[in-house]
Amino acid sequence: MQIQFKSYGDLGRDITKNFEKFSGDWDLVVGVPRSGMVPAYMIALALNINCTDISSWVNNYPLRKGLTRCVRKDLSSPWEAQKVLIVDDSIMTGDSIRNEIDALPDWLAARASTLAIYSGKPIRSDIDIILEFLPHPRAFEWNIFHHNIMSRSCICLEGMMMSEKEFGDDTSTTRFRYLPSRDIDTIVTSQNESSRHEVEALLMANGVSYHNLIMDKKNNNVMTMDSLVKFKTETYVASTAELFVEFNSDQAKIICREAGKPVFCFSDSCIYNPEDQLGARFAKNKIKLLIWKVANMKLRW
Repeated sequence: MQIQFKSYGDLGRDITKNFEKFSGDWDLVVGVPRSGMVPAYMIALALNINCTDISSWVNNYPLRKGLTRCVRKDLSSPWEAQKVLIVDDSIMTGDSIRNEIDALPDWLAARASTLAIYSGKPIRSDIDIILEFLPHPRAFEWNIFHHNIMSRSCICLEGMMMSEKEFGDDTSTTRFRYLPSRDIDTIVTSQNESSRHEVEALLMANGVSYHNLIMDKKNNNVMTMDSLVKFKTETYVASTAELFVEFNSDQAKIICREAGKPVFCFSDSCIYNPEDQLGARFAKNKIKLLIWKVANMKLRW
């Protein structure tokens, strides 16, 4: 299985290269919380106009801007805007952005056009502007730990936790790099089975929900790097998980290669996919991508 992935860097590049699709005489950019606010602010900065969220637009809350930047359209309130661009990061079924539009007063909705950065379909009529076609399955750096892919993921516990060097003190308090808000399928750790109660208590105290906790059952005090990678790989292969989350770049690549399944590398901000790209889903997505490119060529003509 190939998982399409977009990082913050990818998002910025995709917005920049598609500037001609949304350039125009807009008065205001409105983001759909929460994920839509990230690209909304990027687009607003590119257009040099104000940005706000849906609720603030509907309630006409005063617009705010920094002291060091003069915007092209100097509005004091959202209702002054006659041409509004509503932005979300992605569109799948179209229900989310449709619900937002349907909830608007008619006179506000009449001023709005809609834009999604990524679409699961190459051609669609339920949104005005799409910047990029991105087939499923897909994941984004800005919400991967709050996405339902977590319920189908195997995560390395040590990669979740920060070392003392990272937070600069000698406290014994355990701190986390990230805390998934979804149930995790499997957590794997090199800690020995004898410390299960302590690990379970730590996860519970930090609100981490999971189905399986796999621990080292051998009596070795310290795993070698080779045995650690093998342990993670075997756990991933034996599980029903579709994604492994690893902090270490080298280990992520090895686990992906040996398991033949995708691995999200936290430190690299990317998903490593297995080299086998001959599956039916991959072929189908390539056809969709070709359609998307042809359609965009026609638009540029």
